[in-house]
Amino acid sequence: MSMHRIARDQRGIALPTALFALVVIGALVGGIFFTARIEIKSGENTMSGARATEAAQGGLMMGYPQVLSLASGLADGQSATGTRTQIGTSASYYQVTVTQLNRYMYLLRSTGEYEGRSGVVSARRTVAQLIKRYMPELNLQAGATVVGTPNIGGSAIIDGSDHTPPGWTNCAAPGAGVPGIRTNATTANVSKASNIVTDNPTEVVTSDTSVNNMSAVLDTLFYQLAGQANITLNVADGATLTADPNPAAAGTCNKTLPTYQYNWGDPTRSSPAHACENYFPIVYVNPAMTGGLHGAVKLHVVGQGVLLINGDMEVNAGSNFNGLILIRGEFGKANGNTTITGGVVSQNADLDASGSNVTGNLTLNYSKCAVTTALNNLAVSAPAAYRGFIQY
Repeated sequence: MSMHRIARDQRGIALPTALFALVVIGALVGGIFFTARIEIKSGENTMSGARATEAAQGGLMMGYPQVLSLASGLADGQSATGTRTQIGTSASYYQVTVTQLNRYMYLLRSTGEYEGRSGVVSARRTVAQLIKRYMPELNLQAGATVVGTPNIGGSAIIDGSDHTPPGWTNCAAPGAGVPGIRTNATTANVSKASNIVTDNPTEVVTSDTSVNNMSAVLDTLFYQLAGQANITLNVADGATLTADPNPAAAGTCNKTLPTYQYNWGDPTRSSPAHACENYFPIVYVNPAMTGGLHGAVKLHVVGQGVLLINGDMEVNAGSNFNGLILIRGEFGKANGNTTITGGVVSQNADLDASGSNVTGNLTLNYSKCAVTTALNNLAVSAPAAYRGFIQY
């Protein structure tokens, strides 16, 4: 009888056991659910961070070719920010900021963002890279740099004083002048004092060995720039070329080739409706060869930029060119009133009136601003080679 009573006393233990088991199972399920949620959220955050980082890196790649345009007008230490850009149709965006460190170096920062399902930014990453500015360097120290013996006479005027091209507002105050002519020859045949004008104490420099380096410029830099030319003109010997900044539709600067290949920009700033004031093309003129030598070309042009003549060059009345002119032949005579503002480098120069029909004035005004502006428009940007990347 006693054993029977003990069995009856154990009634109801199944319920507490079941409840305890449910609590344990519930805790296990809750723990698994919490852990899974943490892992999912962690995965989403990792994915969002990765997409934001990729967007920021994409911003660097898309941004460095635009560094020079974004940094236009900045002083050292100043910054400019581009627009926030969506990558395709994704939820990733980037925005770049350029800080000018000095004339040649920039810090490009790119902030990438990824927007979650609710359209709220769920991750943001910033990367940065040092960007270097590369541009042709040509230190002209004369209005006309002549490799060979120059002959200057007639009504030609070479002015080594630093000029600001008429109508140009982006130039600093004119600096010190330079000699009118530099040559590596022992003599420069100048007919009269009025042919050379400058505020520099020296009007003509002869036997200048530094001019020998200009031979390399005419052999190396000349063809490097010719390979980047916006306009290439293969013409007959003795051909006359015309250029006019006004063939564009109103409000635009039409640079479409070949129909408008004679639009060389607007140096006079006389037609703002055509927006060609900021167009500084590289123009490569290649006259046909005669007797084993490249021939001559006559210019009746209004333009600006860099002009490359693979032969002799003459100018006709009404020509007005601002910028840099490299001539692998002879800088020849001119007819009528012609103005060149900037600098000229040539193999030879013959501006003597004898034996020619110079009937007007050829004026070559040295302008550091015109040459620098023309070369600045050839500048490109590229990532620095070493220690050029940071992430934060």
